[in-house]
Amino acid sequence: MMRKLALALVGLLAPTLLGAAPAVAQDYPSRTIRLIVPYPPGGSADLIGRMLADQLTERMRQTVIVENRGGASGAIGSEAVARAKPDGYTVLIGIADTHAIGPAVNKNLPYHPINDFEPISLLATQPLALAVGPAVKTDTLDAFVKAAQAAPDAISYASNGVGGIQHMAMESIASMAKFQPLHVPFPGSGPAMADVIGGHVDAIFISLQGGEALFKAGSLRALAIGAPNRLQAAPSIPTFAELGFPDFMAQQWYGLFAPKGLSTEIVDVLNKQVAVSMKDPKIADKLGAAGTTAIGSASAEFATFLKDQVVMWDKVATENNITVK
Repeated sequence: MMRKLALALVGLLAPTLLGAAPAVAQDYPSRTIRLIVPYPPGGSADLIGRMLADQLTERMRQTVIVENRGGASGAIGSEAVARAKPDGYTVLIGIADTHAIGPAVNKNLPYHPINDFEPISLLATQPLALAVGPAVKTDTLDAFVKAAQAAPDAISYASNGVGGIQHMAMESIASMAKFQPLHVPFPGSGPAMADVIGGHVDAIFISLQGGEALFKAGSLRALAIGAPNRLQAAPSIPTFAELGFPDFMAQQWYGLFAPKGLSTEIVDVLNKQVAVSMKDPKIADKLGAAGTTAIGSASAEFATFLKDQVVMWDKVATENNITVK
């Protein structure tokens, strides 16, 4: 008798339970959404996060606030979102450093880039150019590579720290071109660029946005850019593929993540709104002028992209024995 009663109750409740998830999605969002940027204000991740927050606030008719939670190379903010409730009200701007390079060079990160997050959308890509300062007299990638191949440490390069994308990009192309450069890490891109401009270090990988004024002034010279095609914002800079390195790609990327377990319905809601937002001229044109491509991909495409990035940078870290703690 009790078993029959329990089964009857389940039958009565089943339609309600089955309808719960869509109802939640229909009501979403019903309160403020926090968009965590795991870096201090002022950088590219912060800029993209704030533009996206403005667009989502307008389109979803619910406030989206940016919360900068920097520290530990992006790990503090990323972990906070990984441990947050998967209800769609806490999301993250993750980048190549936090979700592909960081996990490759630091096996002790307090989060997993795939297991702890739901990928919502690839927001944008920002290719890096190999730039040289006055210490290097050549203006071609071929001559630069030949000079670097002359002897170990014949060419020095600056980066914003061990395990960052500037470091990893140079080690990747050095492995392909078979030369051993001297790595000179700095506590930030600003000091790193200053020493290249001053002629104390030979080269650096830098975004077009970060180097545009320096390129125009002649303080730095761009030899090649790690994009699949030449950029409209800098058509004179050839790609590495054009110059004999078809498999080399150097780009920072920005993606929107939520905690693992977020319902498919809410992932879809966010993805659709993000896709429209990133194609809006207020974002796309502004980013394009700075050499950054706005995307707004489907979540499944972003998931595949993320897995490929994790594998690629893990290979670079392993082959070059790059680790940080």
